[in-house]
Amino acid sequence: VKKGEKVLITAAAGGAGHFAVQFAKLAGCEVIGTCGSDTKAKVLEELGCDHIINYKVQDVEAELKRIAPNGLDVVLEGVGGGMFQTALECLAPEGRLLQIGYISEYPHNPDAASETSKNEVNASDLFWNSKTIQRGKQTIYGNAWPKDFGLVAGSTDRVLSLFKEGKLTSLVDDTKKFSGLDSIPDAIAHMLSGQTIGKVIVQ
Repeated sequence: VKKGEKVLITAAAGGAGHFAVQFAKLAGCEVIGTCGSDTKAKVLEELGCDHIINYKVQDVEAELKRIAPNGLDVVLEGVGGGMFQTALECLAPEGRLLQIGYISEYPHNPDAASETSKNEVNASDLFWNSKTIQRGKQTIYGNAWPKDFGLVAGSTDRVLSLFKEGKLTSLVDDTKKFSGLDSIPDAIAHMLSGQTIGKVIVQ
């Protein structure tokens, strides 16, 4: 990402999203985050998010077009379904979108089929096959895992340094506690509930 770019991060208070907000801000971007509660919105405000959209009470597409009338330069998208399609429709002519998940389409959601009914790109296929799609001058990437981990070898040191310097906050969800391997199914169910903030940890 480049300084001054308008960056959308969906599920911005989640395990990946809250880090992405901070990295984009450190890069000098104008950051837009989506979330589903006032509590999460407060967290995003504290992390420095420039614009916060509560998708449960606001029209996401209308807000994005107001904030970024020329389109979004970069999108980190992990929700899938209707949110994915909205992000695509609001992408700038030369925008880039990275798909890192599609939680609204997972089997736990009884409305998963309706979520994807109007989508022009299959998020599951894009993600699991790590596809790159060119749509005019737009680029849509599926999955973030590099083919050569040597290319990101220094990332761990950079992240730990930022954390040590107090420039990066790591949020761990504290609404429920999970301990032991037997609690993993409950932790996953909690993670899928939409109630969490930050990472869900099993001790």
